[in-house]
Amino acid sequence: MTGVSPSSLWPRPFWMLLVFAFLPGPVIEAARFLLPATSLASTRSHYMGLSTISRELVIRGHDVTLLLLDRRGTAGMLEGSYTDNITYPNSKSDEELSAIQQDILSSMDLGHSNLTISQIFKKMGDFYSYMNFGCYELFRHEESLQKLKKKKFDMVLSSPVIDACDSLISAYLNVSLTVITGTRRTPTFNEDIFGIPVPSSYTPYSFAVSLPSNMNFWQRVVNFVTRYTIHPVLEYFTITVPIGRLQAMYDIRRELSPKQLLQRADLWLCHTTFALDSARPISPNWVPVAGYTTKAVKPLPQKLEAFIEGSGEDGFIIFALGSMVASISDESVTNAIAKVFSELKQRVVWRYVGPTPANLGNNTLISDWLPQSDLLGHPKARLLIYHGGSAGVHEAVYFGVPMVIMPLFGDQPANAAAVADRGLGVVIDRSTITEDKFRKAVRQVLDDPRYKINAAKASAIFQDDLMKPLDRAIFWIEHVVKFGGAHLRTRANDLNFITRNCLDVLAVIMASVLLTMHVFVRLCRLLARCCCARNRGQKVKAD
Repeated sequence: MTGVSPSSLWPRPFWMLLVFAFLPGPVIEAARFLLPATSLASTRSHYMGLSTISRELVIRGHDVTLLLLDRRGTAGMLEGSYTDNITYPNSKSDEELSAIQQDILSSMDLGHSNLTISQIFKKMGDFYSYMNFGCYELFRHEESLQKLKKKKFDMVLSSPVIDACDSLISAYLNVSLTVITGTRRTPTFNEDIFGIPVPSSYTPYSFAVSLPSNMNFWQRVVNFVTRYTIHPVLEYFTITVPIGRLQAMYDIRRELSPKQLLQRADLWLCHTTFALDSARPISPNWVPVAGYTTKAVKPLPQKLEAFIEGSGEDGFIIFALGSMVASISDESVTNAIAKVFSELKQRVVWRYVGPTPANLGNNTLISDWLPQSDLLGHPKARLLIYHGGSAGVHEAVYFGVPMVIMPLFGDQPANAAAVADRGLGVVIDRSTITEDKFRKAVRQVLDDPRYKINAAKASAIFQDDLMKPLDRAIFWIEHVVKFGGAHLRTRANDLNFITRNCLDVLAVIMASVLLTMHVFVRLCRLLARCCCARNRGQKVKAD
């Protein structure tokens, strides 16, 4: 009996399907990413978040080049987060750079300062110049620009706050741009720039104004006015003026407006989650990645673990004010906080730099550094007292820890409002804080079980996801490198204001209605005249 081949048992189409089923899809080779670090005003936490993504890209075999202003420093950059670097000259002296850093730190708290309006505007102007100083230095150094061109990058990874230099670099190199924002939106990158229609009626828009999702009439007025007056002014001073000057000075893509340079972005990785933020319309190239910096909980140092274990069932409180503010400058407020802590049955772990507070209790441990994420993930964590920075707030939500928020600047008031809106904690005003107010806020969150219940629910929502936030970020970056971002874009930015809002359609409909009404009225009048004329004719005949 002759042998029977498999192909004779199964039809040829079956074998073809089987072969194609096991063929791999489009595979991305090692891509080349540019990671600019040009701003003098970006913070440690800013680069910690950005380098978390770039390190994962390196782990997956991609090339990441760090573009660094000389002597700018790499504080916050994670080890292994880039494979190469291009450092370009810095015309400032070390003394000037040190003075600039001090000036930047003082500019972070203008809302609580005693400066006059003119002094505040001068500080803001200086701050904006620091943000863009590195950009001017780069584009006047031809050798560095030629190095960048030779690298033939596939994508620029940008994390703008109130600067847009990275978008200019991306346009200059004519490569794709991915924007990573450390909060829900920034003055230089938001839904209006990206082309996502967000209603002001139920979406608190400003990154720095404290508004709930369920706004009353006057809050909606504030939201609307802030969005359409303050944000355009910020956009003018942070994007239009500095980027326009650079474009004119170095003849860079002058066919595009400064705003259009940002609108080139193919992907927006946004540090937010609907476990905390209010629901709103999104687009396919807007991807929430909150929690991408959250790491697996590691064992605490032995001394710290022993201190926490001594708290028993009462647990412990974490008090930290982020990477830029080690402690409150007002000594009387610091002493009042220490006194409140000393009255609690919980133990307190306090990140603090400075003289030991006068009323420090035996239940309080102070340290100039804390493993904040590991502390929040500890089962005995009961409360986080925090300044409201986006990364720490999302870590607390992830681990289900209630909060007392003391916002200082930037996006922190908006983050604090979201925490209060979800019932995850309370907000206290640092400028009016007293011992009694602080005691009341802490006791309210510790004693009311609803905060812990709400925090546990938000944590469950946050963690109930198909994939880890960092994996999602990398997937979409690689997707855009493989296929481009055109298929993910809405057409909103291709349309002018009138077309995008269908004002021309409304005008035609209104004109049609008015014309129809006009014709109808004219016909009615004509019919009335005919009827009157007929009646008069009949009356004359009768006479």
